[in-house]
Amino acid sequence: MSIKTKLNLILLTLGIVSSILIAVLNYVDARNRIYEEAYNRAEVINSFALAARTYTVKTMRPLAIQIAGADKFHPEIMGGFFVARAIADTFAKAQPGYTFKQATLDPVNSANKADALETDIIRTFNSNPGSKITKGIVKKGGSSYFYLARPVAAKKNCLKCHGDPDLAPAGRKSRYPGPGGYNYKENSIIAAFITYVPVNKALSQVKIIALKTAVIGIISILLILAVLWFVLGRMVTKPVLKLTELANTISRGKGLHNKLEPPTDNEIGELYKSFDRMRKSVVRLIKMVKKQ
Repeated sequence: MSIKTKLNLILLTLGIVSSILIAVLNYVDARNRIYEEAYNRAEVINSFALAARTYTVKTMRPLAIQIAGADKFHPEIMGGFFVARAIADTFAKAQPGYTFKQATLDPVNSANKADALETDIIRTFNSNPGSKITKGIVKKGGSSYFYLARPVAAKKNCLKCHGDPDLAPAGRKSRYPGPGGYNYKENSIIAAFITYVPVNKALSQVKIIALKTAVIGIISILLILAVLWFVLGRMVTKPVLKLTELANTISRGKGLHNKLEPPTDNEIGELYKSFDRMRKSVVRLIKMVKKQ
């Protein structure tokens, strides 16, 4: 294998590796920025939903109880979780893919039943009472989502509806006659506020861009190597091969009186001049030997 071929193979390998590495680094950086943006969006949605729940519990519920009576239960104006979820569902219609859920292990409303991931999140919060937030990436329905979760603890005022079922308001038991949502313990983590932000489309676009970057880099390297192959052939390989041929001719005692003209004014040209001086020295040496 010629030196030129070896050099080009080395450069090709380095070029391909560099292109792939740059594409991977760009992808990782872009993916992290997508996750950061998704976190910021989830934070806003999650905070808004929590604010809606707090306002419902502290302002709307007391007023509704005052107007309707303590035994009445209208979740649309009295249920903090219900109102937060209704607002989030309305928001999701304008922003498809965005989902907010009050995931509960033992819910009053079956729509709030925690799935496997959400169950693990709630149990993790129970195992780590000091934990205030968790986040990550999850696959749902073949799409990728960034999720942000906060724990929901059962406060003392929650036990009026979610403690002893015999003491729960009649309106609540009438609206939700099932056994779920009772016997909560004060300060226990009974649910998690979870916001899902779609990132599948953004990640797919980033992957395509990273792939294009790698392909463009490899094509660029191939073009550079093609030019380098041509230049090396004209400026180095061809003159060296010609000099090799002349050296072989001189080694057989032929062409000693043919002057070697340097093809270029560079290192190759200097090599021709050096070889020509050696040719002249050989000619003088032969003359001296014949004279003696």
